[in-house]
Amino acid sequence: PPRRAPAGPGGMSRGASTGFSIRAKLLLLSLAVLSVPYFGVEYLRELERYLQDSFEMSLTDAARAVAGPLQEQRYLFPMGAGTPAHNLYVHRLDHPIQIDGYADDWLSYIAWSNRYASKAVAGAAPLTFRFIISRYDLYYYGILQVDDNQSVLQRPDRPDALDNDHVVLSFTDPRGVLQHYYFSPAAPGKIRPFQFESSFDEFGFETRTINYATSISGEWQSTPSGYNLELAIPVNLVGDRLGLEVVDVDDPVSRRVVARAGTAGDRTLQEPGRILQPSGAIERIIGRFGDVDGRRIWVLDHQGQVLASAGSLERSTPLQQLSSIFALLLPAVSQRFSDDLAGASRLRGQEVIDALNGHAGTRWRSSPDGKAIIVSAAAPVYAGGEVCGAVVVEETTTAIQMLRRRAMLSLLNKTLLVFLGVSALLLIFATRVSLRLRRLSRDADAAIDDQGRVIGTFAPDRGSDEIGEVARNFAAMLHRLHEYNDYLEKLGGRLSHELRTPITIVRTSLDHLQEQSPDAASREFLERARDGVERLSLIVTRLGEAARLEQAIRNADQVDTDMVALLEGCAAGYRQAYLDQGFELDLAAEHLHARVAPDLIVQMLDKLVSNAVDFSAPGSPVRIGLSVARDAWTLSVTNHGSSLPDAMERELFNSMVSVREKTSGAAPHLGLGLYLVRLIAEFHGARVQARNLHEPPGVCFSVQFPVHAP
Repeated sequence: PPRRAPAGPGGMSRGASTGFSIRAKLLLLSLAVLSVPYFGVEYLRELERYLQDSFEMSLTDAARAVAGPLQEQRYLFPMGAGTPAHNLYVHRLDHPIQIDGYADDWLSYIAWSNRYASKAVAGAAPLTFRFIISRYDLYYYGILQVDDNQSVLQRPDRPDALDNDHVVLSFTDPRGVLQHYYFSPAAPGKIRPFQFESSFDEFGFETRTINYATSISGEWQSTPSGYNLELAIPVNLVGDRLGLEVVDVDDPVSRRVVARAGTAGDRTLQEPGRILQPSGAIERIIGRFGDVDGRRIWVLDHQGQVLASAGSLERSTPLQQLSSIFALLLPAVSQRFSDDLAGASRLRGQEVIDALNGHAGTRWRSSPDGKAIIVSAAAPVYAGGEVCGAVVVEETTTAIQMLRRRAMLSLLNKTLLVFLGVSALLLIFATRVSLRLRRLSRDADAAIDDQGRVIGTFAPDRGSDEIGEVARNFAAMLHRLHEYNDYLEKLGGRLSHELRTPITIVRTSLDHLQEQSPDAASREFLERARDGVERLSLIVTRLGEAARLEQAIRNADQVDTDMVALLEGCAAGYRQAYLDQGFELDLAAEHLHARVAPDLIVQMLDKLVSNAVDFSAPGSPVRIGLSVARDAWTLSVTNHGSSLPDAMERELFNSMVSVREKTSGAAPHLGLGLYLVRLIAEFHGARVQARNLHEPPGVCFSVQFPVHAP
């Protein structure tokens, strides 16, 4: 008979799959949808590169457009000589400054100040300071921040000695005359600058007198790192040049000057730098181009000095707020960043150099804090065939980043929607396929029992796919197998019925031959033939008995039976039937009532005891046991002797299976006894099994009945 695959560890059949299910595989396959955002991101990168190129070209065109009205306007671009670093750029203030020597009013502008330094004198440390000059209404305002670890103040008796820390203000007046004013503090606080006025007597000796300025005011305050000097100078007092020189004296005894530093270097007192102020005429021209949100325009002279500016890099367009999840996936876009060129007096980028050389140029740079990318494009301005200046247009890539962010957000949303939709469809499809396959597997597992008999059928599957076709093929195969098994099960009865007549004819013929053949040789052969016929008749008889017993099992009635009394009666009968064999009863209860078919239980016990007696070792008793558990009771027959061969514990209860040795002259054994035991046990809903004993060796047959038998 066909057999199932033996069970593996944990009760899993050897052919069971331990890998991913179809549903899991299809869900993993749905991850292929995630390739969509990858290709989408690559496309967006290409699009971003195209937008960057277009953005760069648009800024270049904007710079040329701004430069157009400035062409051939030489009067707007001063061509003065001098070093650009010596010039001072005048910033515009949006509020008046209180002259108190502190930098509180300058917090929005102090970052625009320029740093100056000079070489040390006599081995002392270099002198460094920062200075910024701005204009509000009719005054120039400036703040000087000097780094000085030792401040030496003016001697009260010698204000004109200038042997202390002091500052020299140098500028040209509207007539072009160079003027010098000295800030020499005797103590922190308000300070008035003074000039030296020289006069000569009749003998030619020079006499210097001090004239204090009443229009220029200042405030001197000490700081942890040195001192501050805050200035206020009337605009009408100054021409086109201005500079500051800081003189450092560290030793209050020797009062020797150790360092000098000026805004125009060593020649600050002789040739101060030019004052650069935003040109109102240029600002009016570029004003109409500076209304683009987030765009800044610079106009430079031929040395890169700022003549005018308009606009700002800050954008007023609010950013789109994202959820915390998308904010982690998408790059951040910030409108607040550090602008290193805000308030600059001179631009030195490569694009400026290219423009001052007559070629349009562009440059990409990051803000100092790395939060923004700034793109600048520069175009030259010509006058009389020469480059007289340049126009620089700046803008951040925030618009491109916001566009990319919106595109990425749209891509992620759509990809997520498609992924969820595809995953849901695949999950539904995989669940349906999995359920159909599970039903097919369950029907196949329940269709055939452990002994290979067909006990179930396949549920109809109307599917037109491969699974439906497999189910229908399995159902057809199961039907044919059921018919074949039914034929095999009825074959014994049919053979028993069909062979009786030929056996009778053969037996009768042998009787006649024996009467007609009196010689000894013939009688020997006739006896052998008769013996064979008798054995064949015994086989047919047992086949018939087995068939009748199967029919009787199907028609038997179950009644309430005292199993203890039944086993005691059977044991008494076995002791009389097997005089040379001992029997022991091991009963776990005095009374056990169960609903069974008594005749069938007795026949089952007869088969088990007969089998135990045949294989029992001489002198060892056969033990009949009865044990009771909460949900089952067990009938067992144990003998000590030879053990069952390997792998026969499950096969032993099949029809036509025997482990007896074939001996001549012995009664034929068809292996039907234990097969009938299994049929009787299954009729009662019980489970029969055989297991080997080891010390001492033997075999125990047990039949486990449920407490509530069907």
